[in-house]
Amino acid sequence: MYFARRATNNSLQSIKMIKHTINAIDKLKNEGLIKDFSISIKHRSKNISDFDSLDSKKQYHIFSAGKPMIAAVIWKLYDEKILDFNDPVCKYWPEFKKNNKDKILIKHIMTHTSGISLTDSLRDHDYGDLNRIARWLENYTPESTPGKKISYHEVTFGWILGEIVQRITNKSFEEIFFEKVCIPLNLKKTYFKMKESKNEELPTNIFKHESCKISNIDKIFRALLINKIPLISGSCISNTQDLTRFYSAIINSKSWLSNKTKKLITKIHVKGIDYNNRLLFSRLGLGIRFSGNNINERSVSSASNGFGHGGLLSCIAWTEPKSNLSIAILNNLLLSHTLNVYRFNLLSHAIKEDLKRIFK
Repeated sequence: MYFARRATNNSLQSIKMIKHTINAIDKLKNEGLIKDFSISIKHRSKNISDFDSLDSKKQYHIFSAGKPMIAAVIWKLYDEKILDFNDPVCKYWPEFKKNNKDKILIKHIMTHTSGISLTDSLRDHDYGDLNRIARWLENYTPESTPGKKISYHEVTFGWILGEIVQRITNKSFEEIFFEKVCIPLNLKKTYFKMKESKNEELPTNIFKHESCKISNIDKIFRALLINKIPLISGSCISNTQDLTRFYSAIINSKSWLSNKTKKLITKIHVKGIDYNNRLLFSRLGLGIRFSGNNINERSVSSASNGFGHGGLLSCIAWTEPKSNLSIAILNNLLLSHTLNVYRFNLLSHAIKEDLKRIFK
């Protein structure tokens, strides 16, 4: 067994307590379906020490699991009465209203219902230039009426919200994210572009399994990172400790967000078929996804009250308020969709069984 070889006398008891998770990881290792990984779990803001041996402390590309981090800046600006979720985007970005986009509200972006979801018309070489992306968004003609249809905003989510933040604050998105989220929550390993420090640690490399048909994503994200291009959407780097700290703060912190804001962002605002996500049924808050029966790379735990967000590679973090648990799973091996779902379901079920054992 992978963990038996690493065990010390002091860790044997913890290994017994999380045997389902360890067995699942060993199974995935033997099947070649996991490489580097990290798992962290907090209960009432404190680490569950039995899982400490699974926390690699490494940073990973977390892809769309970073969407709530983007949304968190908007949450704070709302909490500080600087904006309202019902404000039209064009209130802060006048050029955006072209082509009948004047009725698109900030909450439509946060619930993936703005009608600005597809990027087929954006040229490949424009992806690294946020100014060109902004001009492209200004000229975009929505594919649906705002608020009427859920269509997952894979990259437009971060681009639009990031532009709103920059126009309101006259600072870069990264500066405001650091000020409003990282500092108050003590997130030391989370960022959207590399800092200028030469000592900055690179996240773990992305590897591609033979089943994965996505081309060059490992090279693209490495290039964005090294060249310090702040793509915002999909470019978040973090570790499992920061992710569980973030979700724990949403439900436990008394100073970061007001109760009014917490209740508003964590209620279901829209639900229905997601036309950009295999026609799966979705329940969405403001920048977060609620759990459901369909588990996939953008879903969260199957617990009835959990919310969070996932991304490629089964990178996912979520919280379960009733049990006050915050969970993060990160890894760096790209799989096909089918194998990705299999990997996540195997891990999440094993973790659930071990948590039952720990709390019985």
